[in-house]
Amino acid sequence: MSSTPSDSSRTPLVSVVIPVYNGETTIARAVESALAQDYPNLECVVVNDASRDRTAEILASFGDRIHVIENPVNRGTAGAYNEGSAAARGEYLLLMASDCCLTDPGYIRKALEHFSDPTVAAVCGQGIFDHLDRLDTIQRLFTVVNVLDVVEDEEEVFEVAFIETRCDLIRKKALEDIGFWFEGLYNSTEDQDISARIRQRGYRLLQDKRLKFALDFGQTEDSLPKVIKKQYKYAHGQGYIFLKYGLGHHTMSGNQKNRRLRIAHRAIQIGLAGSTIVLGIAALLGLGVAGYVLALLIALRAVHYWWQARPWLGGLERFYAAGLGIVCDLTYGLSFLAAVVTWPLREPSLLRPARGTATGHISE
Repeated sequence: MSSTPSDSSRTPLVSVVIPVYNGETTIARAVESALAQDYPNLECVVVNDASRDRTAEILASFGDRIHVIENPVNRGTAGAYNEGSAAARGEYLLLMASDCCLTDPGYIRKALEHFSDPTVAAVCGQGIFDHLDRLDTIQRLFTVVNVLDVVEDEEEVFEVAFIETRCDLIRKKALEDIGFWFEGLYNSTEDQDISARIRQRGYRLLQDKRLKFALDFGQTEDSLPKVIKKQYKYAHGQGYIFLKYGLGHHTMSGNQKNRRLRIAHRAIQIGLAGSTIVLGIAALLGLGVAGYVLALLIALRAVHYWWQARPWLGGLERFYAAGLGIVCDLTYGLSFLAAVVTWPLREPSLLRPARGTATGHISE
């Protein structure tokens, strides 16, 4: 870890905070890319969240260049970020996923330029899956089916509704103002929750698409059961976000085509799941046409996935993508609908939410 320079006002300390769980295939690349940044005042805090693979051994190989926190029990992404943020000494934190890589050595230095505006709480870049050919089959299918970024967008800077804690630079004070992460979300949508609460404090969140980083997969999308589990957990958290903040949380400006596509994608998944329940019950009650309508809806959605995959996948993989897409649709949609019912039982206050993202005063 580098020491603080004499003129810290010009180069405030930045803490790179990386939570990791079973990240032996990606963590070394992530840490090395952080340490290779050309910013002179940097520390790297890694929270090993009770990994059961070689993660601890790999982190130990970096010696005192990084600060490692070893969790005896798994606390999830939210809990690991709480620990890492509490230990971080920096005025700014780079919240970095263990399966990301900073391909631009000037990423932090360039991102910091936006913080001359005191209303800016966080800046995120654009992550790209630029190596589909090197991914496992299930990972390639997951990337395409979930409408993830595989091409670079136009280089713009605009305000966004939420950051995604992949490689996002954030004021530590903004996190302190909101009380850090809600650990009830564990491993899902905790990024959207902190984003909404930060915006309610009057801060702004920016995306600078001139800042690029590489996205990869750890060990959470390398098998069909894991993909299904991830869809279930994400939808469960999304139900909480919907109940607490409403649809206004996704207000956008600027060229955010991919984010809009993903919102529409999720809405279709929920609609398809709801239609499956209604039409399935109708078919069981003897309304024969309901079964045909349901089959038609699923077939049309499968054709959509098959067609959508054509630039990236070929042959049988396109058919596999169609099948996986339907499975993900139903898993996500049914989980979301169930979450809308079960979350209020756990958190009754969600039935009386403070809607929207009203701005407030930012204390200096």
